[in-house]
Amino acid sequence: MTPRQWVAFLLGRWPVRTPAGHRPLPAEANVLKPLDTETICALHDKARRLRLGLGGGGPWLRAHLDRDGVHHLLPDPAAYYWPGTPVGDTPIGWWQCTALLRMRDGEQVRTMVAVLPESFTALPSTLSRRQQLRLAHRARSTERDTYLWGREHEAECAPEVCGYVPEPGNSAPTTS
Repeated sequence: MTPRQWVAFLLGRWPVRTPAGHRPLPAEANVLKPLDTETICALHDKARRLRLGLGGGGPWLRAHLDRDGVHHLLPDPAAYYWPGTPVGDTPIGWWQCTALLRMRDGEQVRTMVAVLPESFTALPSTLSRRQQLRLAHRARSTERDTYLWGREHEAECAPEVCGYVPEPGNSAPTTS
């Protein structure tokens, strides 16, 4: 973490700040939630199905996540994806979330996924506030994403290793 992130962590500040000119996220968005592999995959599938623009990974993601791993999710929208920002004729009605994922080799990487507010708030939160802050700062400061992890894993990726059978012309993920 940067020195500024360390100070914010030590002071107990939530790391997601409201950009100038935007309304703050509701209090229920200032939470980090631990998720199992099925739940994180379901959120990615829903984002792809609803064509929210962030999500995907599909079978590739499911095959490469630690099946028993704990993954973490927090609303962390960029200013241009801030809820209420107009895109065409309609305002954004979902939250851009940072997901800290545990991959099958134990490495933690990050990705982004669009999550509907009602889907996020329905998820249980079982971590103390201090644990949430620590993990939120870790998720935001992790530079390695699923795309880079997938590129490096591509050489050893095979159905007998990962269980993933790529479709012709499709191997590493296209999301980050």
